[in-house]
Amino acid sequence: MTSRITPWLKGVGVALASMAVFAIAIGCFLALMLLVISMEEGGDNLSAYTMSLTAAVVLLSQGVGFTVGPVNLTLMPLLLTLLLIAVVRAFAQRLSCGAKGYCSGLVIWLVLDALLRDGTNAGLDDDLWQVLAKGAVVFSIGYLFAAVPVSLTAARLVDRIRASISERLRHTLVVGLAIGGLLTAAYLLAGLITVIVWIVRDYPAMITLFDKLGMETGSRILTTIACMAWLPNLCIWTVSWLFGAGFSIGDLATFTLWSGQSSSLPAIPVFGLLPEALTDTVARMACMSIPLICGLLVGLIAMWARRGFAVRAGAPDTTMANAKTVILDFAYPAGGFCLSCIAVSVIWSLIFMLSNGGLGKERLARLGVDVMKATQSIGRPTAFGLLSSWLLALVGVAAVFGIRWASRRIRTRGGGPNTATPDDADTDPAAHDAATSVRESHITTPKEEQDDEHEPSDTTGTGIRIP
Repeated sequence: MTSRITPWLKGVGVALASMAVFAIAIGCFLALMLLVISMEEGGDNLSAYTMSLTAAVVLLSQGVGFTVGPVNLTLMPLLLTLLLIAVVRAFAQRLSCGAKGYCSGLVIWLVLDALLRDGTNAGLDDDLWQVLAKGAVVFSIGYLFAAVPVSLTAARLVDRIRASISERLRHTLVVGLAIGGLLTAAYLLAGLITVIVWIVRDYPAMITLFDKLGMETGSRILTTIACMAWLPNLCIWTVSWLFGAGFSIGDLATFTLWSGQSSSLPAIPVFGLLPEALTDTVARMACMSIPLICGLLVGLIAMWARRGFAVRAGAPDTTMANAKTVILDFAYPAGGFCLSCIAVSVIWSLIFMLSNGGLGKERLARLGVDVMKATQSIGRPTAFGLLSSWLLALVGVAAVFGIRWASRRIRTRGGGPNTATPDDADTDPAAHDAATSVRESHITTPKEEQDDEHEPSDTTGTGIRIP
């Protein structure tokens, strides 16, 4: 009996432990921040709003926006979302849950979200079913990240896929998806580096805004830490800015490589880090060329690496007799690169959509990027880079084949039929026949025929013949 109940209880434990750890950590930080702000800035005791604000922030981490006074916050803090998913995954791995645990844990998670919805005084933007749907997605992602790698059902499914797909096609799919993931990581790293550059260059503007608001040291530190919850959002916007699409802060400001201004933005200190336009044309072109260069380099590595498509310019398969093999050697990389482009476009479309949100209902109702424009700024140059790497590999193999073919023809014509090499005989039928006739002409005759050939003639002589 106990063995039947235990899997269900494990799922309940995952949901309760994950929500408790995450909510308590958020609540403690918010209580400290509100207490420090109340002590330094004066006014009402803000600590009384800790419980209500904690419930609202936990729901906001799952994509549920809320309204407090004039602020309508729908900008999801992606750092908190990732941390929440990581907590669920960690507890699910610890307890080794299966399908039964997922079902029971999901039910408890939805119950907790419903209680949080009723436990906050903030006005939530979503209905109950929307809150539960978003919570189910977050819990499912975290739980499946832990359960799928050790699931026997998933292992059987993988074995069936391997049995039904050829090894080379399977390798092409894996390499194509790996290229898409590698390029996505590279672009995110470029965005993070750019944000760090902005912070180093523009932190005096942020300090100036702190001074204008009259914020003390404790309030500055804690509010800055709180703003780091949206650091992934800013990195994603930076990728769009870096590749030419830009991003906007509502209807108040638009930031691109060609334009940028923050004079009309509200006095939020983190807005002081937003960039100015680049005046150097070369720098702008270099920024916009990043996805093209990354696609070219990664594509070339994938074409020549052993763990990639392993195309060899000097391989013996580059002959007319193996033309079909050569065509397949380039057809599979072409399909893999197409899959990479699709993966990059789909992944970044989802990332851009998740990073967008709002801080108000009117002029600040929409913060973020134009999803279509930003995706095109990444997808097109990446596709051109991968295509260029494929064409360069094709030109390289064709050049080696042409040089080899030309050198064989020159040796065949210049050396005559008696100097044909074995390789030439394999590739040229005329040379093959000539070489065969030469070899036959040098075969020695039997001893008896040699004796006959050396019989004396009818002329007289005094020579002595030794029998």
